[in-house]
Amino acid sequence: MSNEYLELLKIWCDRLISLQITEHQEPELYGGILCPACAGVHGRCADAIYPMMTLYRQTGDEKYRSCAKALFDWMDVNMSRPDGSFVNDTNSPWRAITVFTTIQLGEALLYHGELLDPPTRRKWTARLDRAAAFIAWYIPVSGANVNYPITCSAALAIAAKVTGKAAYQQQAYEMAHRALGYITEDGLIYGEGRPPEQVTEKGCRPVDLGYNVEESLPGLVTYALISGDDSVLDEVKRSMMAHLSFMLPDGGWDNSWGNRNNKWTYWGSRTSDGCQIGYGRLARAMPVFGEAAQRNFELYRRCTRDGLLQGGPMYGDAMEPSCVHHTFCHAKALASMVDEGFQPPMPRLPLPRETAQGVQFFPTARVWLLAKGEYRMTLSDHDVDYVTRGHAKGGALTLLWHPRTGPVCAASMTEYQLVEPTNMQLPQYYEDICQTPRISFTEKGTVYQSINDVSAKVRVTDGSTITAEAEGILRDGHQGGDRPFRVRYALSEEGLELILAAAAPGAVFTLPVIAAREDAVSVSGGKAFIQRKGGCIQVEADAPIRINDQVSGRTFNPVGGFQTVQLEIPLEQAETCVVLRIN
Repeated sequence: MSNEYLELLKIWCDRLISLQITEHQEPELYGGILCPACAGVHGRCADAIYPMMTLYRQTGDEKYRSCAKALFDWMDVNMSRPDGSFVNDTNSPWRAITVFTTIQLGEALLYHGELLDPPTRRKWTARLDRAAAFIAWYIPVSGANVNYPITCSAALAIAAKVTGKAAYQQQAYEMAHRALGYITEDGLIYGEGRPPEQVTEKGCRPVDLGYNVEESLPGLVTYALISGDDSVLDEVKRSMMAHLSFMLPDGGWDNSWGNRNNKWTYWGSRTSDGCQIGYGRLARAMPVFGEAAQRNFELYRRCTRDGLLQGGPMYGDAMEPSCVHHTFCHAKALASMVDEGFQPPMPRLPLPRETAQGVQFFPTARVWLLAKGEYRMTLSDHDVDYVTRGHAKGGALTLLWHPRTGPVCAASMTEYQLVEPTNMQLPQYYEDICQTPRISFTEKGTVYQSINDVSAKVRVTDGSTITAEAEGILRDGHQGGDRPFRVRYALSEEGLELILAAAAPGAVFTLPVIAAREDAVSVSGGKAFIQRKGGCIQVEADAPIRINDQVSGRTFNPVGGFQTVQLEIPLEQAETCVVLRIN
């Protein structure tokens, strides 16, 4: 086993223990974990039971087992319902979440149950059985997003092992094999929307990378390994390779385009469980999967501050507190690697996007991955809305990445919204914090933007220079608007050129460039320079560049977890040229 996983797991769990309520004896409070960012107790904090039991096995320190037992009692008093379900929060009636409670409680019993005293083990097992019985009938009729029926196969397979009930295993088999129908020809999993089977006029399905790599794929891997189901495992490996195309060389997951990217953070998704549960568990069979697990783990480590996993790389720089949700959820991924005895591949391996050149297209989501020289770019025409004014569409540039600087641009929601109020963080400043490059104009108080247009036409051509063109209408959040726009992209080994046009008075191109507070920024005429640690980002335009200085020169967005300097360029000419390169 790699000791670094155990070390980080201990750092996270020790911090969670320091936040556990033990001074108040009321059962509504005792054992819960306080969140310093949200000033409350998240209903899913008992997901830390499994990681705590893993640490108890590894260290023999009673504090971890005591923490796990107090968490169970808190959960059973406050989150449990008479029908066997658990709810998501004290103020949330969402019962499908019982799937994930079942998985973590089942894994605690499956791998560490003998470390509990007999009365506690019987109590936990009986509660697991009731939860499994609930999800067995409820999830198939719940209408929930596809991650729930998929991971339910893992939950029931685990419950079958713990309780010995064959009926759970049979239903796990049926749900896992039904789930294979949601894996498309291009390898992506669809179904993160309601209804999950919807298809747009452009042929798009509801796809979200974060939920796929951190919940659905790990769920199918868990089911397949516990059940010995090679037919599922073979298809899942194909899907995992397709999804791996979106991992960046620094271990970040490019969910800049996902239709549920309201919960995107650069290392994954805010309240899911971590890609290591899938990729790490298949490392022996597929070493490149082990490389992905390790790169992502190293990003966890870089994003850990004050013992908690931050919701993105720049939370500390933005002086935003860390929500505990990320830590107790992703601690399960570290615990699975400790229990598996995971070792990163030696020698280390390149990732697919590290060596890619040219264009890779995923028709299920109408997303293009562009690679030329050292530049990596993502273009999105994914038109399945999860919420109005959600993820960027219309041929938007949703990610630009370079090895010297890491991410240069990273898209956010068109309008930051608390789609899941108990599962998302409210930043200190949350008005007009969109970080997606876009053309926009305002008329009678309504903002119309290129990144809202679901009807835009997008064409991409591979060659010595990769070219792409997006033509559409500047739209408001409800698809109103009639002013056309056009963007032409040219990606070469030297950088990215954009030719922009909009038939709208006062139209502006906004280019949010990722920059920490300490990064020097200078703007003069049609040139801007952002000095990052690894290199200088240079922006040149044939029009004046200005900074939209709203908050001390930086804008922070929880989606992705980045700070940006917002460059604005007026589009007063028939065409305006903007060139971005790394020097």
